[in-house]
Amino acid sequence: MSLRYRAVLLAGLLGATSALPASSQQADTPPDTAPRITLVTFGPGTANVWERFGHNMIRVTDPVTGFDAAYNFGVYNFAQKHFFWNFVQGRMEYAADAWNPILALRGYADAGRSIEAQDLALTPEQAEALAAKLARNVLPENKDYRYDYYRDNCSTRVRDALNTVLGGEIERALSQVPTGATYRSRTAELTAASPGWYFTLMLLLGPATDRPLTAWEDSFIPMNFALYVEPIVNPALDGGTMPLVAASSSVPASDAVAQATGVPSGLLGWFLVLGVLLGGGLLWAGARTGAGRGRGPFLVIGALWSFLSGLFGFAMLYLWAFTDHVVAYRNENILQASVLGLVMFGFFAGWARRGGEVPAGIAAIARAVAILSLAGVALQLLPWFSQVNAPALVFFVPANLGMALGARRAVTTGATTPAPTAALP
Repeated sequence: MSLRYRAVLLAGLLGATSALPASSQQADTPPDTAPRITLVTFGPGTANVWERFGHNMIRVTDPVTGFDAAYNFGVYNFAQKHFFWNFVQGRMEYAADAWNPILALRGYADAGRSIEAQDLALTPEQAEALAAKLARNVLPENKDYRYDYYRDNCSTRVRDALNTVLGGEIERALSQVPTGATYRSRTAELTAASPGWYFTLMLLLGPATDRPLTAWEDSFIPMNFALYVEPIVNPALDGGTMPLVAASSSVPASDAVAQATGVPSGLLGWFLVLGVLLGGGLLWAGARTGAGRGRGPFLVIGALWSFLSGLFGFAMLYLWAFTDHVVAYRNENILQASVLGLVMFGFFAGWARRGGEVPAGIAAIARAVAILSLAGVALQLLPWFSQVNAPALVFFVPANLGMALGARRAVTTGATTPAPTAALP
């Protein structure tokens, strides 16, 4: 799409204000004096991984006072005291704020992101109640809240504010609608364009993210919420038959930003290939060491693998036992990236300093890690374990088996190789 065409659409959207339908008129309050409410949804971005999940705001325009603000529940500050520690602990503080809607729309448009504006058909009383509620939300004593990626984020706050003024109609309409999606599947769809982030998140998320979602819960993604509100009616208008969305306008994403969502069919195969190559490399390096052709490859590859896999194992254990990241609890992937890898790395470090034969401890720990890895596969056959962790399994299982076999070859072959003897005179 040409930049000129996008600019024309944006100009129309910037100048547009919500228009209440004639059916919302009431004798005691002329409709043109009530605030006008617009749900504004921004599509995925590409600059940062969190932008892949989109964003939304509620725009409130007062035709009497000229007040115009976009209420944003996704405000955070890297300079906030203990920001990164709170992030690690799952105790992030976000805030609500009132933004200049013109600047906000232009900023997202300049980033090439899609913009959809949905004018909402509310009674004057509903519009005024929502405007007052949002104004209270951004007061210093009310603006901060404990952020949760899935259950209490910028989109669920927007959803809840609208649901309140509609007397719970949105929750009634959406809470019984199945989506066939889970928190994990939605995360996968939106991050698969960045394989590194996709794999990391699939590894760190536990079984709590594999529960099927209703449309109400699935509204944590702004783009989904924009779709779900389309068929909802306002029970206070026309006997409960008036659609909540009176009109909509949009600016599509730029060609550079627009990307199909969904997990590519071949992505899982690539993780399997990488796992097999890594496992094969570890087996080759171990056999080379055991045959007396140098310890360098096995020392470097084995130490690096044991450290990284052990570090991920420690991270999963820490998230489960010591943080508020509920979505990381009871993570079965702790059997794949085992914290025992850090112990194995200690043996590698000692071997690097001392030299000599490969420590038997490396083979023993590698064997234990491989057994745990296979146990993780066996869990998939039991009905009590339902975590979706195919990306972790196809990568870690062959890698862990290769490490165990390579360490075994390095230790046993090296131990049985006879030492050279002096020639008889």
